[in-house]
Amino acid sequence: MNPGDIVRIKHTAHLGQVSEEFEGKIGVIVSHAKRLYVPAAKVLVLGEIAEFDLDELEVVENGDR
Repeated sequence: MNPGDIVRIKHTAHLGQVSEEFEGKIGVIVSHAKRLYVPAAKVLVLGEIAEFDLDELEVVENGDR
């Protein structure tokens, strides 16, 4: 995943950290990040920047929007 990629925020049951307001929403990766030692990304979603672990995101293909 790279900045500019369109992603969907998915629920990761074992983490339980994804806020319900973001779950299933579409956003754009604006930069890479790290949460402790976990690769993460900063995502523009619902008009704000939020940080998600990479396993909480899935890249959206053109037909999946």
